[in-house]
Amino acid sequence: MLQDLSDWLEQTALHTIFADTTRLETWLIIPLSQTIHILGVAVVMTAIGMLNLQLLGVRVTKQSFAELSAGWMPWIWSAMAALLVTGVVQTIAEPTRELMNNTFRIKIIMLVIAVAITVLYRAQVRKDPKYWGERRTAAYALASLSLVLWLGILAAGRLIAYIGTIEEF
Repeated sequence: MLQDLSDWLEQTALHTIFADTTRLETWLIIPLSQTIHILGVAVVMTAIGMLNLQLLGVRVTKQSFAELSAGWMPWIWSAMAALLVTGVVQTIAEPTRELMNNTFRIKIIMLVIAVAITVLYRAQVRKDPKYWGERRTAAYALASLSLVLWLGILAAGRLIAYIGTIEEF
């Protein structure tokens, strides 16, 4: 199924445009996309780090977790939108390298879980601002898991460039 999607993407006009680094009007698409992607990663990792450290008891600010999450969530979701767009561009440019790579698949699975935890953080403090303060064990567990997942996502994102596609094994 993913091989079919990869093959189809390689036949699209967008693939032709994104992958062509020989023409003046298209050669900057991928480097610009990668730059924006890296900046988006920096924003997300900073914000997620701040939230998780707060839940782990490392006071990064005098704000409550509810206030801190309210301030960081727009940054997180804006950066995630940029990451989605730039990630799609990079996947269309090199669909086999991405879609047929187990590291990419693991990254996406970790990303889904980490995003779900982030959504849970905000959803609970919207209902009850003191929610995570009253559930320290759960807060520690989720913050630890979240940090491990986000660091794993970061590492997997870098490893995609160095680990071959599934069919090479």
